[in-house]
Amino acid sequence: MDNNDNRNALSTPCPTRTKETSTMVNVLIKTAAIGTLTLGLGSLAHAETWDLPSPQPSDNYITENVSWFAEQVHEATDGELDINVHPSGSLFPGDQIKRAVQRDQAQIGVHVLSAHQNENVLYGIDSVPFLADSFEESNRLWEVTKPALDEDMAEQNLQLLYHIPWPPQGLFFDREIHSPDDAEGLKFRAYNTATARFAELMGMTPTQIEEAELSQAAATGMVQSLISSGDPVYNHQLWDDLPHFYDAKAWLVLSHIFVNKDRWDALDEDTRQEVLAIAEEAEQRGEEQARDLTDTLKDRLSEKGVTIHQPNDALQAEFSRIGEEMQEEWLEEAGEEGQRLVEEYRVSQ
Repeated sequence: MDNNDNRNALSTPCPTRTKETSTMVNVLIKTAAIGTLTLGLGSLAHAETWDLPSPQPSDNYITENVSWFAEQVHEATDGELDINVHPSGSLFPGDQIKRAVQRDQAQIGVHVLSAHQNENVLYGIDSVPFLADSFEESNRLWEVTKPALDEDMAEQNLQLLYHIPWPPQGLFFDREIHSPDDAEGLKFRAYNTATARFAELMGMTPTQIEEAELSQAAATGMVQSLISSGDPVYNHQLWDDLPHFYDAKAWLVLSHIFVNKDRWDALDEDTRQEVLAIAEEAEQRGEEQARDLTDTLKDRLSEKGVTIHQPNDALQAEFSRIGEEMQEEWLEEAGEEGQRLVEEYRVSQ
């Protein structure tokens, strides 16, 4: 054998060894590919992204609260459940949020259920004038009514997570009011059935206006009065348009956070329990913020030139008359279930 033959022999690989090696390499490549694909599909199968529309601006404490809630859920689930908050009615206006969540156009939302009292009179129980006009009473009313709300919302493909109270409601006017006659015919911004009825009984003209539209409505004279905790007036800088506040303490309206029930039921049990624990903490935070705002809002508004009034005898008598009439109307419309809940609440006081 010459040198060329030696070189050829040395350079020729062992056929058996090459086949075995190639087979092993192919197996390893396929295994790695399958593993990578499985991991990718696993992530896609379990990761969830939910949209949360809010009617309030980003610096409002309601939106801040749900943003905090979203951050905590992200951390607790290691990013497996992400919630994107859309403030200022940018995704859906307030009156469309509930229906959007029902239809899974948004997966979770925040809005006042009392805006939907036309669907179920029970949704308006928190806005019955002077039924629950303090944080303590509002909490008792919530404890009594929540089981009934849970049951009704489940039938509408919704899961109620938690609620956030607003500070006690008072009346803003574009002028000073000494008697009910002074409010006759004024254009009143209503945000639910109760506020519209309150305006009617006081001789004002109610009109439904979303919070995102308040600035323009007040500037153009479409709103001459409204009932509010003061937060929307301050956030939208309406102190020049509505410079008189009457501290009626009529009720504490509630914002509710609810999720599409199909989405909720699809979560595993551990995730649901984590979210519920965070919701409970968010609810406590929301009440603390509302309590702090009760007095600080008045101070802030006063600094901007808003005059803070305590209702005189004539106005207080009018508020009481309206409150009694609206309570009677609500109880009659609510039927046996509503009457039972109110009676249970009054017994607990």
